[in-house]
Amino acid sequence: MDVYFPALEAAKAELKRIIDEAGPDGDLRRVKCIDGTIADKLARIRALNSQVDSLKATEAAASGVYGYESGDGARLVSGTLYRDQGAGLQGALTLTKGQSVSRWMKSNGHSDPDTENLSFDRYVKGLVTGNWKGADAERKAMNEGTLTAGGHVVPTPLAGSIIDMARSQMRVAQAGATFVPMTSSTLKVPRLTAEGTPAWRNENAAITDTDLAFDAVTFQARSMARMVKLSRELFEDSDPSAEGIIAHSFAQQIALELDRVALRGSGTAPEPRGVLNAPGITITTHGANGAAIANYDWWLDAVGTIRNNNFEPNAQIQAPRSETSLSKLKDAQNAYLAPPAALANIPRLNTKQVPTSLAVGTSTDCSEIYTADWRMLGIGFRTGFQLEFLRERYADNLQVAFLAHLRADVQLFQPTAFVVDTGVRA
Repeated sequence: MDVYFPALEAAKAELKRIIDEAGPDGDLRRVKCIDGTIADKLARIRALNSQVDSLKATEAAASGVYGYESGDGARLVSGTLYRDQGAGLQGALTLTKGQSVSRWMKSNGHSDPDTENLSFDRYVKGLVTGNWKGADAERKAMNEGTLTAGGHVVPTPLAGSIIDMARSQMRVAQAGATFVPMTSSTLKVPRLTAEGTPAWRNENAAITDTDLAFDAVTFQARSMARMVKLSRELFEDSDPSAEGIIAHSFAQQIALELDRVALRGSGTAPEPRGVLNAPGITITTHGANGAAIANYDWWLDAVGTIRNNNFEPNAQIQAPRSETSLSKLKDAQNAYLAPPAALANIPRLNTKQVPTSLAVGTSTDCSEIYTADWRMLGIGFRTGFQLEFLRERYADNLQVAFLAHLRADVQLFQPTAFVVDTGVRA
């Protein structure tokens, strides 16, 4: 049953009224009860269209519809709205927040439009049980794919949907990290390292050359594997109401590990190097043995450092414990402190992938805070996604298992856009 939202109905009604009053020729001068110029009316129409889409997405999420898609291509994946960029994704080298991997694949010829509505759960259920009833499209996609030693290359549309689900759960993606589709095992992405400066000149004087300087960051696809165990009964008894369970299980595991390496990856092969261990970032320490959170100053200082480097921080990532400590700050009258205005538009995202048991001097309960312009963090991913089906290993428990295999890498486009505070105690 659809969920009823009065706000959705009101926005749709207002939009219909404007269109009806404008008439078949779209003359907005006929529209009454809307103050302002024609430009104002057009802006109102755009705002209402956006409101309708957003409310539809909310309605779909509340109804448990993971694959909601609006008329203009906006697509809800695990609670995150990805808006179709259409031809704008054709030839795109990078994907920013809100741009869908599945749509990128479609725009660049990596997926067949006839296979867009495949179900990952039906695909996996067919592999396990051999029962492809109601899953003819998934079976066809499997047969047209590549069967390797013990594994299947997941059909491209399904691989893209898993990556989109994982992205929607990743804190670094929510913060605005840039995703880089890798069409080969290595990929170089150019970056600007020096812009030069303009100079004043006298009349008839020669112009001094100030060249731009470039280099490149190289993404190297590194292998990551995760295993998911599930009961045979789940496959045999699952129905459409269970749709998304298996896919979300894989996506959640992938998201957690990509978050961890993006923030704290060692850089020792085969693990990618994350922000903490990247050269050129700013690391702010807090005492020989760490220090307890007493105010918002560390968060403010990190924001100031990044702005001083000509970047705009768009999120801060920390352990949930740090947010709890901030929430408990009180003034002399025992009233809780509100965050400073300078932090009002900078989200603080919490993840358990930032540990709270780090050793600093004699302390063993320290944590970290990551502040950045997260657009400068690149997550490279190979679009191939492979599953290996383990039928016998857990047969004595009436379970089956899958090994999921994905290749990805992490690179910083501009290290000076990142600040890590260490030695953060509760």
